[in-house]
Amino acid sequence: MERKQGSELAMFLALAFLLQSFRLLMPMIPGPVNMFLIGSLLNMVMALAIWRTRTRWAAIIGVLLPIGAFFQGQLPVAPMIPVVAAGNAFFTLAVFALGPRRRAFFAPFLKAAVLFTGTQLVLRMLDLPAPMANVLTFMMSWPQIVTGCLGIFLGRALLKRLPEHNTFHR
Repeated sequence: MERKQGSELAMFLALAFLLQSFRLLMPMIPGPVNMFLIGSLLNMVMALAIWRTRTRWAAIIGVLLPIGAFFQGQLPVAPMIPVVAAGNAFFTLAVFALGPRRRAFFAPFLKAAVLFTGTQLVLRMLDLPAPMANVLTFMMSWPQIVTGCLGIFLGRALLKRLPEHNTFHR
């Protein structure tokens, strides 16, 4: 990985953690609104990171985000960390493979499938109370498609406004 890519990835990782922390700074925002807003922005950052750096190392952003979410109380059980990490990695790598074109909108469906399936496996292993299991099932289902699509849409719009990759590091 080139040095320029590494510094740009570090910037995207910092931005992702900052956006993820908005949940703590704005506790008055209702949970579902928070989930759709923050989730869309995080998906945007993951898409931008892979499009700008053109390296699969950008998937590390999505792998690290669930650790922060767990410590912030957004993921209620630790076994969900690898599930969300896998979903984010699949999303980022699919966005990389498909590019910023329309076909990139397949990535959120893949992410939702990985998250929903992984969540069901975790729920079978753990004896969680029904309300918590229901919330996890909801969070890891169709909202992932919505936030993924919004993230790609926002990322594509922002990508057009960013300076070319070669001038970004001046």
